[in-house]
Amino acid sequence: MSTAGERFLRNLDWNLLYTFNTIVEEGSITGAARKLSLSQPSVSNSLKRFESSLGVTLIIRRKGEFSLTYEGRRVYEQLSSANSIISDLVDNFTHTEETLQGKLEIQIASHISFPPFDRALRKFNELYSNVLISLNTHPSAEIINSVSSSCLNIGISNKKVSQPELRIDELGNEPLGFYCGPSHDLFGRQDLKIEDISSYPYVSFESDQPGEGLSVIAEFRSDKKIWGRLAAISSNEEEVRRLIMSGVGFGSLSIQAAKLYVENNLLWQLPPYEDLPLVKIYLVTPEKTRLSDIEKRFISILRKESNNHILHSYFNSNG
Repeated sequence: MSTAGERFLRNLDWNLLYTFNTIVEEGSITGAARKLSLSQPSVSNSLKRFESSLGVTLIIRRKGEFSLTYEGRRVYEQLSSANSIISDLVDNFTHTEETLQGKLEIQIASHISFPPFDRALRKFNELYSNVLISLNTHPSAEIINSVSSSCLNIGISNKKVSQPELRIDELGNEPLGFYCGPSHDLFGRQDLKIEDISSYPYVSFESDQPGEGLSVIAEFRSDKKIWGRLAAISSNEEEVRRLIMSGVGFGSLSIQAAKLYVENNLLWQLPPYEDLPLVKIYLVTPEKTRLSDIEKRFISILRKESNNHILHSYFNSNG
């Protein structure tokens, strides 16, 4: 006699799992319908059937809100593991990836340090080694303009805009901290408060201003009354870091990107140490331009890595 679990697996429509997984990765019913070439009501009904078969609500859908419930996160986490196993199976017994050739062009804002993006690049290269990856850095505003003018199909930006010809998907966020170099008066001091840095010269990104990609830093400095003299600016993270390390002034950098320099005593983190400003990271793609197979495969990997990162962070923060 079959068990309840066996009966559940036998009767379950496996297309529902794929549809749910696509809804999560696309971040909306509309996006999933577009990717699956189905109508929105059809995708919505599939979600309802899947929820009914499990007896739980997986996604909260209200005006202005689209989020996974706790059960939804658990289901997606399990599906991600299953998808990984299936992907390995496909890789072992098919050879279509080997024939995929061409070029993947991506532009990213220079100060973005986002581990899921790095993992997506590595995984994509492992799967499609015959595809040449072209990766360049530009200010977020230029990236958005390039996608909007059909000169680029994949951009990673920290600036969100509302333009009908663009699709802007939030991938996650990165915390930023304040740092100084070895010659700075505050280097090595562990007894600092945020008031101690407020009057020192400051090094800034060009987009560290209201309405631009790093406006959250401008707002943070204004809120905390960090009003030191603006000593230098650059649009490039490498040059901002150079200016900070040379002692021109202190400035903000991604916690992730600065980690190695802190460990080697080339940078020193300044307060605050908690409740750091968070910069949101967005995937910018054209709304109507048809993406190439290469681009679609990379975006699928990137979304999966980003979702896994969010789930991992969620479960770590909740014990």
